Amino acid sequence: MVLKRFNILIAGVGGQGLLTLGELIGNAAVESGVDVTIAEVHGLSQRGGSVVVHVRLGLGSSPVIPKGAADLVIGLEAIETARYIDYANKESLVVMDSFIWPPPLSKHPSLKQIVSEVSKRVNLFVVEASRIAREELKAVVTANVILLGCSLALSKELYSYISLEAAIKAVKRVFKGKAIEVNEKALIRGYSEGERLGAKRRNAQ
Repeated sequence: MVLKRFNILIAGVGGQGLLTLGELIGNAAVESGVDVTIAEVHGLSQRGGSVVVHVRLGLGSSPVIPKGAADLVIGLEAIETARYIDYANKESLVVMDSFIWPPPLSKHPSLKQIVSEVSKRVNLFVVEASRIAREELKAVVTANVILLGCSLALSKELYSYISLEAAIKAVKRVFKGKAIEVNEKALIRGYSEGERLGAKRRNAQ
């Protein structure tokens, strides 16, 4: 079966592991026998700088997602998620960390304001990924992997390309040593959080 191209935009700031997350999704796609292209086309990956990564699953040549064509946006930081929301559309799923990295010497919207505006335009799920990573896993750097686990639980379409099992295998390819165990825990913890959020949304409807 030939799957249509599935577009994932990853938004955040340098130091949050956006490129690692893109690599992880790419390896999971390889494990699943799915074609994948990855491109970092905006921002700079230094710590604190704006970064966006395009991941496209399925056959196709262009590595860049057109505006309005993202099926999934994974937002590692709320302000940057809002900055790149034009890549999404009303059918898009946005899985966003509640974390805000305030820009230096400038005013910024609150999380409540961002959620209010973004949720008008997309199907938004806000995840306390950084809090879970910090308080439960004692490894704040795993927030990116938690968000991938959440996305796999919340998006049946994404799961049709890469399964949780394929993502676990990718963790073992991308990370080394003790980092394998903590990131595998982060992926599974994120998946369970995604299941909880999805059930909560369904029960509220």
